[in-house]
This record gives sequence, C-alpha cells and structure tokens, in this order.
Amino acid sequence: MEPPTARPGVLAEVLAFTVPCAASILLAGDGMGFYDAPELASAGAGLGCTHPPGHPLWVSLAALASLLPVGPVPFRIALLGAVSLGLVARFAFLVALPLAEAVDPEPRRHTPWALLGAWMASLGPAVLRQGSRVEVYALAAALAVWVLRLASAERLSPAVRARGAVLAVALGLANHHFIALTVAPLALEPCYLALKPLDAPGRRRTVASWGLLALLGMVPYALLPLRSEAWAGMVRIRTISDFLWTVSAKTFQKNVGNGVPGLAGDRALDVLEWIGAGVSPVGLLFFLGALFLGARGVLGEVGRRAALRCFGVAVLVGGARALLGFVRGNPDAAGYLVPAVAAVGSLAAVFPAVIRRALQLARPHPAGPTPAARWALTLLLVWGPWLVPPYLVLRSWQATAQDRFPAADALGEAQLGPLPPRAMVLAYAPETVFRLRYLANVEGERPDVTVLEVPFFGYPGMTDRLRRQDEVVLDLLRDYLARGAPRMEDLAGLAARRPLWVELDPRDLLVVLPLVVPRGPLAEVRAEPTTMASVRGAGTAHFVALDALDAHFRRGPAENPKAQEALLWRHYNDALFYAARGARPEGRASVRRALALAPESRELAGLSAALAGEAEAGVDVRPFLVGGGR
Repeated sequence: MEPPTARPGVLAEVLAFTVPCAASILLAGDGMGFYDAPELASAGAGLGCTHPPGHPLWVSLAALASLLPVGPVPFRIALLGAVSLGLVARFAFLVALPLAEAVDPEPRRHTPWALLGAWMASLGPAVLRQGSRVEVYALAAALAVWVLRLASAERLSPAVRARGAVLAVALGLANHHFIALTVAPLALEPCYLALKPLDAPGRRRTVASWGLLALLGMVPYALLPLRSEAWAGMVRIRTISDFLWTVSAKTFQKNVGNGVPGLAGDRALDVLEWIGAGVSPVGLLFFLGALFLGARGVLGEVGRRAALRCFGVAVLVGGARALLGFVRGNPDAAGYLVPAVAAVGSLAAVFPAVIRRALQLARPHPAGPTPAARWALTLLLVWGPWLVPPYLVLRSWQATAQDRFPAADALGEAQLGPLPPRAMVLAYAPETVFRLRYLANVEGERPDVTVLEVPFFGYPGMTDRLRRQDEVVLDLLRDYLARGAPRMEDLAGLAARRPLWVELDPRDLLVVLPLVVPRGPLAEVRAEPTTMASVRGAGTAHFVALDALDAHFRRGPAENPKAQEALLWRHYNDALFYAARGARPEGRASVRRALALAPESRELAGLSAALAGEAEAGVDVRPFLVGGGR
C-alpha cells in the first residue's frame, strides 16, 4: 500500500516532543550527581575539554545551557538533555508514522499509533534517565535517531536525505563517535540512491560537497585545541599527538577485545534485558510481533523496509554495546542503547495497529471471532498498550530518584569541608576527582586546595598543570610517572611542607600505611610515622563522620547504589588499613559496616576471619585486595 501524502496532526507532533521533554525536566535533580556528571558539568560550565573523546559539540551546547538563569548549573545543563530527548521522541514519531500508515491509511487513525511509538521509544528508564541528568547520551541519541528518520523518509528526495544523513553522522562524530558509527551504515542507502542517477563528474562533485558538509559538522573539534588551557579541561591539547590521543579515546581502547569481561552471550543477554526495560517487556514482544509481520509482508513494501531499518539499528547498536561489555545498573552503559530502544519502540507500536485493523476487517461471528473474543482482544491488544507509557514513566520516576537526591554533593562536602587551609589531596577514584573538580571550578569552594588527580596523571598536560600550580608536587609526580606509585619518603616530605590528605586505595595502601590516620572520607598523611595510639585515638571521630554520612544517605531513596558503593569502598579500605596496622577492634568495626552493605563479599568475609581474636599484630591484607581500585 502506498503511503498517503497527508501530514500528521500538529498536536500529535507537539505531544511527541513535549511529553518526554517535560518528563525529563520534572525528573531532573539539582545536585552534581554521580558517574561522569560532575566532570561534564564542570567542563560545560567552563567550556573545557572533557575526558576522551572530548565531546566538543556537547560541551559547546552545554556552555550555552549553563548560562540560563534557572536553577543550579547541573539543572541548566540537564535541560539540554531534556530537549535532546524530546528530539529523540520527535524523530521516533516520524519513523513510526510510515509504519502506521502502511497498516491504516486514515490519518485520523494512524497518527495515534505513531505517537504511541514515540512515547514507548523515549519514556523508559533506560532512556528518560539520559535526559534528566548531565550526560552526552541524549544528544548522541538524537543525532543517531535523526539518521534513522532520514533513512526512513522515503517521501524526501534521496539528495536531501543523503545531505541530512551526512551532516547528522558528522555532528554525531563531534559528540560521541562510537554511537555515531553504529548508525552510520544507515546513511549508505540514501547516499547510494542519490549517486545512482548521476554521471561520473556529477558523482565526484556530490561526494566532494558531502565531504565539505562532513567537515562542517565536525567543526566543534576546533574547540579542543582552542580551549586547551581552560580551567575546566581534563586534557590539554597542544599538539597533533595530544589531539589524536584524545579523539581516538586511546585510554579506553584496552576495554575491547580480550579486555572485555564476561562471555559474549551473557553480554548480549544483558543488552537485550536493558532494551526490554527501555520499552517494557510488552513493548519488546510487540517489536518481535511487528518484525514478524513485516517479514510476512503484512506491512507492505514501505513498512517492510522501515521495519528492516529499525531491526538493523537495534542489532547494530545493541551488538556494538555488547562487544564493549555491559555494566549492570550503570546508566552510562544504557546510554549507548538509546538509539536501539528508540528503534524498537517505533516498530513496536505498529503491532497493536495491525491487530486493530485485523479486528475491523474480520468477518462477523460465526465466521469470525465472537463478540466477547473481539472485545477481549481489543481491550488487551489495542487499548492495553496505551498503559505502557504511564508504566514507563513510573519506572523512570523510581530509577531517577537517586539522581534527584543530593548524595554526591554531601559526599563531596564531607571530603572537602574538613581540610585545613592550603591542603593537598591525593585522589584515586575518578569520581572523587570529578566531585572535587566540580566543587572547586563550578561552586568556587576551597580554591586553596590542590587535588592531585592520580587516575589522570597520564592525560596530556595534566602533570604540567599540577607542576605549574604547585612546584612541591614535582618529586611525587616523577615517582608516579616513573614507577606508577609514590615513595613513602616523598609523601613524608610533602606532608612536612603542606597539609596532605589521601583517599585510601588498595593500589598504594601499603606505601602510605605507616604515615596515615583515617579521618572520615579521607585520611591525613603525616610527616612522621604514626603511633598506634594516634591511629586508635582518631577512630571514634572517624566512625562518627562516616555514620553521619550514612545517616544522610538513608534520608534519600531506599535504592541508592552509588551512595552505598561510596560508603562500602570507604569501609573496605578502612578495614584493610586497620587490619594491616594492627588496630583490630577498629578493623572489625569497619568490616561490620562493610558487610552490612555487601554481605556476600568473599574479601570481606576472609578479612573478618583474619581479624578474629584479641591479638594486636598486623594482618597480611594482600590476599584481600580487589585489584587496586574501582
């Protein structure tokens, strides 16, 4: 059946965009958030280079969003994600429209099904959370689904579709190139159709014009060297080598191939589970049903091609994420899957439309279904799917509750607030670095504190910046670059010159062991070896500080895995320290707190057994280390 030329209702187009956008705004929080959000907010507010690949397009738009006079900086930048998610739904609506038209050519009837597809594609927890927090994935998904929309827009000329697809892919490469590359094959079809009728000179001119258009889309990359000295930059790009290192995300390339944990089949099932959570199990079943109908020719030639494109996006995007591995519960991993969820949701909505049409065309009883069966099928398979969007919003509300609670802000304040003037902090966890960077760069807190960002010492320009900021760190930086770890003598010498604090971490625990005293989320480093009396004397105040932080977290949502993870990591490292130091009562207290959060941990169980008894001797904690950091 050839699709009609009538335009869909304006109201449906508006609702396709505004409902997901408004839901994202309502679910957005005011705090800095966990994961990469503090670092991205800092880079956006300061127009700096983020961690590789730099995300220059997102940074440029986030810098504009940060100027809006509404709420804190993270909320302002989250508005960019909300608008991007609205565009995801808008493009999904236009992808679903020809599918609905292939089933029912009456505009009054096919437009609601396209709207259902747009909402199923954008309101699930795997998707809506990308639009309610500071992240790059909603923008990346909008550009990716734009490519799918252009590939499916068969009413437009191939030349227009090809130009739009080239520009969309190029902009995607300037934001998150991995996601852009997963949908880039869709641009080949309109490009081929645009080149097919041309002669050789015309093809050369057209390809040259596409190349210029692609360069235009990647102009934001010029931001990286231009803002190499920005205070918010994670990377200082001053040479071609620095640029290639950043853009290629070389630091993450170890996470592919044999470096990916788990079996390929398990990773594929994890991805499928998250896509199912994004559209609901009902939506996933409807997607499979619509795919079957398309393969049987029920959707017509136009619908078959559209269904094939949606299936291709789901396979390409989901398969690419499975190759990288999947981290359960991590919304960043789910962010890669948003284009796949959008494709699945767009196609899923056609299944109830087919059922409705089939029931309309079915013969009356007794040749067709009985009135009761017709009524039951209509209620279950035609009107029932409209309960999916409210269900998805409810699930998203639950999933984003932890983002709205300012747990990360409380943790950052607990780490930064008690520090003495002109203190230096050795930070090992990337998220600790991000939190302290945000508090200093965006909130302007504690400009006197110098944060030594250990996991990023290898980033271009990082050590030069630290050395220019404070020359006293030179020996320590040399040790890290040469040996990958500090020497106790350098730590003691630095502590003699400046107040030095450290985030306890398995990588260097035994090096700092004789010099530190835990004091809340961080530990104080002293210039001389500490006594057992000083270690145990500070224990009461240390546990009071952590218990106060725990009590604050408990006032938030019941499920806040990132807050629990932060506390667990502190208790675990405290237990290692006290056990190795010989302060067994404090070690047992730390193990009890950690086991309350991770009762099945074999390392904690073994450490608990090793701390049994009344002896004051230290414990060899090396068998209980978990790989040197998170």
